[in-house]
Amino acid sequence: MSIIEEIVSRLDVNIGKVQLRLSDEEYVAREQSRIADSDEPLQMINRLRPTVQTLSTDSRGLLRQQKLLDVLSRTQSAHKDILFRDPGVPLDENTHELIWFLVGKATAQTLGVVLNTLLDRLSFLSDEIEYWDGILASNFYTGCYILQTAPSRVWTRIHEAYAVLEHTPGADHGFSSYSVTRTWAQFYQIVQRNAQESLRQNVTNAVMSPFSRSRSEIRQKRKSLKSLRDLNASAIGLLLEESFTLGDGDQLSGKTVVTTSEWCNSLYRSALLMGTIFQELTSSTVSVKEFEDGIFNSVATQVQERQHQAVSDYASQPGDVIEHLAVVLRTRIPENAVSTNTLVGQHGRPSAIVRYWIPASVLLLSLSSLLRIITSRKAELLTWISEFGATVRDFWGNWVLKPIEGLIGTIRHDEQSQIALVSRNSLSTDQESLERMVVDFISDRSSASETSQPDIQAITAQVKEGDLTAVLKAYERDLRKPFMGTVRGDLVRALLIQIQKTKVDVEVAIGGIDALLKSQELVFGFVGLTPGIFVSYATLRGIGSFLDKRKGIRAGSEKHRLRRAIRNVNSILNTASSTSNGALSYKDYGLFICEAHVMKYCSQYTFPKSVLSDFKEDLADLMDIKLLLIGDSGVGKSCCLLRFSEDSFTPSFITTIGIDFKIRTIELDGKRVKLQIWDTAGQERFRTITTAYYRGAMGILLVYDVTDERSFNSEDNKDIRTWFSNVEQHASEGVHKILIGNKCDWEEKRAVSTEQGQKLADELGIPFLEVSAKNNINVDKAFYSLATDIKKVMDTSKSEQAGAQGGVNIDQNNAGANSNLGGKCC
Repeated sequence: MSIIEEIVSRLDVNIGKVQLRLSDEEYVAREQSRIADSDEPLQMINRLRPTVQTLSTDSRGLLRQQKLLDVLSRTQSAHKDILFRDPGVPLDENTHELIWFLVGKATAQTLGVVLNTLLDRLSFLSDEIEYWDGILASNFYTGCYILQTAPSRVWTRIHEAYAVLEHTPGADHGFSSYSVTRTWAQFYQIVQRNAQESLRQNVTNAVMSPFSRSRSEIRQKRKSLKSLRDLNASAIGLLLEESFTLGDGDQLSGKTVVTTSEWCNSLYRSALLMGTIFQELTSSTVSVKEFEDGIFNSVATQVQERQHQAVSDYASQPGDVIEHLAVVLRTRIPENAVSTNTLVGQHGRPSAIVRYWIPASVLLLSLSSLLRIITSRKAELLTWISEFGATVRDFWGNWVLKPIEGLIGTIRHDEQSQIALVSRNSLSTDQESLERMVVDFISDRSSASETSQPDIQAITAQVKEGDLTAVLKAYERDLRKPFMGTVRGDLVRALLIQIQKTKVDVEVAIGGIDALLKSQELVFGFVGLTPGIFVSYATLRGIGSFLDKRKGIRAGSEKHRLRRAIRNVNSILNTASSTSNGALSYKDYGLFICEAHVMKYCSQYTFPKSVLSDFKEDLADLMDIKLLLIGDSGVGKSCCLLRFSEDSFTPSFITTIGIDFKIRTIELDGKRVKLQIWDTAGQERFRTITTAYYRGAMGILLVYDVTDERSFNSEDNKDIRTWFSNVEQHASEGVHKILIGNKCDWEEKRAVSTEQGQKLADELGIPFLEVSAKNNINVDKAFYSLATDIKKVMDTSKSEQAGAQGGVNIDQNNAGANSNLGGKCC
């Protein structure tokens, strides 16, 4: 969600609250005397509800310009009888409130469209200014700019010379040879006279280098763009600060009771403000002050003219507001876009044709040579492409797919994928052959020597064990008479038997190795697959990194924009000029919002997801300091908030439902700080909702009632210790806390002494104050002290990051803070 969507969503919530608080002096009596639902025009209300739902930010978010214009047009045509009713005809109260509720939501949606439009243009103008800054930062870029604009400069000078020639008295524009000669003579005299006058008037300009003249021109264009950017920034600040303000200048979120007249007038003035801003944004020559004064005067004039009309209540017609909003969307924004584009065309960067005519010309001139080279090497190029494709295909098939298939076959014990050094039956066949050879050899020897027949089974068993003693003995005897042994053949047979034995031994060894390999088939499968997978992963990762929005080319430009935005925010906060009440000027506030918008947009392309949420929280903290009021129901949290934000008190306050918040800007150490204060409901049924707001809070005020001991110390888990435990569990680490005892002015009903409150604060290690929202005792002191502690920590963090020595140790100051803030208030 962008910053503008957050602002409009917050405004939409406030509109809903205002709708519940709309009242006049007789509102309570009217509510009590309202009779029944039967008198209400239910059909008319049912007609309005779908449009209200469409305009709500919680259902469809921020609508686009054309979509919103279509909704407003349909509303004007479908509900014309309600929007432009006769003031003399009474309208049901529920219908009246619902139609203004619709107008309020339409105004908020239009404000969102207008702010988005201005922010986009502000970013566009900043990019144009940055382009000129880059040109001025380098002589090389300045030289390139001179070459790029040289044809247009020459054409402009020739055009000016001919324009002067045409307006020369007595000039003859005929086509005779005499007139042509005379024309060129006059042209030469004009050029010579202008050159002499320029030389006499300003020698410096005559000898000025092209670089200096171009730089002077660029600075003038940049100045015009900066002026237009400041006007757009001032417009954003005006809309954020002045829209939805009431007649006394109070913000919408800071009012507890809003009358119908105030609400209608606020919407009418906001619609006028949006239209007037676009009317005034037509020139870059006016100053920011003149622009702002012109807007205020124009809006005031239109309001006074409306008041002088015959209508008794000038804002009683909701159709007028809808019509103004439709005019803004249909006419004002497009007209302003045309004027802005015209100014940017005059002072912005040159067109693409001007910037790239040099490389385009070089490419055009060398195009024939390139085509000739490509044509002559067409066969080689095709061969390279086909070989590259074949290499990729073979690599993928032979080093990725086949190893994967082999690995799957190994897992499934596929016979074709098994690793083997010898065939499965080779060893047994050779072993049996060796046994037969030995048995036959011994049997033949026994027959020749007419001895008893040998034990065949014993010999076979010995051969299986690798024992060839009988054969070796015969072999040794034959060696004594090798000739006889050779003639008989026994010596040769013994040698062959030993060869067969060696073969069997080799096969047994190889079989062992084969068994070892088979036991590690899965390992070898992964080893064979690893190179292909690694190369494929590296290639795909490189391509993905190039195309990824956080690691590609776009990420580099977004990082540059983010760094520039952070530098601009620092410059705005350090050099901004504040108004009489210590707030930022409209221009600085608009620039700040624009840079915050840029930072939030660029962060999604530059930061990893793990730190993106933290950065958005830090960005939110940069815009507001969030404080949280917690405590039991009825202790006076809303009254304290009302006293601090509006300096008012009401004895009959409606119980907070869920979450409420108000905003007040204060000044600490000469700097403007905006406090966003959240008031939580103390009822048990809202605990799940309220604890979700602990995480974003920078400071928490734990409030109890000094006249109600149960809110301070009880046995039903509603005391301060329980609230403190919830803070420790759900809030951010290091959040600042302060203990507040409200209603200290009610001494006769006091149930919790000051000493008890101070003792508990010392036990929890947090500051302590007793306040009274009714009599305005120490309320401002409580909020200011908490905001001061938070600002000290923020300043200390900045100092530590800058390498400064001697920061402030908050933990060591807690005791002192307790002693300074504690004590009885009255």
